[in-house]
Amino acid sequence: MKKLGILLGILLFVSGCSVISIDDNSIDGIVSSVLSYESDLANQSLQGYKYYLPKGVRQITQTSTNTVLLDQKNYYYLYVDTVAYYHHTEEEYQERDDRYYSRSLDYNGNKGYLEINVVNDKYFIEMMYHYAKIEAYVTKEDLTVALTNICTILSSIRYNDSVLATLVGDNVLNYKEESFDIFKPKREEGNFLDYVEQFGTYQDIDNEIPDEDTIEIEEEIK
Repeated sequence: MKKLGILLGILLFVSGCSVISIDDNSIDGIVSSVLSYESDLANQSLQGYKYYLPKGVRQITQTSTNTVLLDQKNYYYLYVDTVAYYHHTEEEYQERDDRYYSRSLDYNGNKGYLEINVVNDKYFIEMMYHYAKIEAYVTKEDLTVALTNICTILSSIRYNDSVLATLVGDNVLNYKEESFDIFKPKREEGNFLDYVEQFGTYQDIDNEIPDEDTIEIEEEIK
């Protein structure tokens, strides 16, 4: 019965409804509930892949592989490694007992890791899953929502093999856009602080966050 309640909450969340109810608010519960659920929802399409932005999250900047997202007050930095996906690159994540949270992930044939570290009384989240990574720096009160958003986005990523074969094979993608290794977490404090300095603190933005209920779900990339 408890698992049913969790699943219903996730279904409400990813379908764009404004209510989410997760009975088990532990990190393990959130991660397992969201990543175990397979959905074909997508409202963002780029060259060679697509993904779903949950309600309340919008795009600030975007390139072929890098995207900055924003919810009501937290930034999310998304990087999609289409080259690693195309070449089926894999590296083993080493879990660490000295981290606030450190866990390797393996759901529905997709692998990755989640590492969370406390920096200046806030939580630096690094999650890599299915050849994509999101980083965020949030308060304790925002940790549950941020993790749910991150898991939802990463689990929704779908690649188009035929498109990527053309793009990667013809070297169309700009591989030098940023040197970013999604397989290795940033375990040095300097990297954490660089992240905070880069994205700063959320300030009021004039543009309202769009209602994702009005966004038409895009069809499969042809």
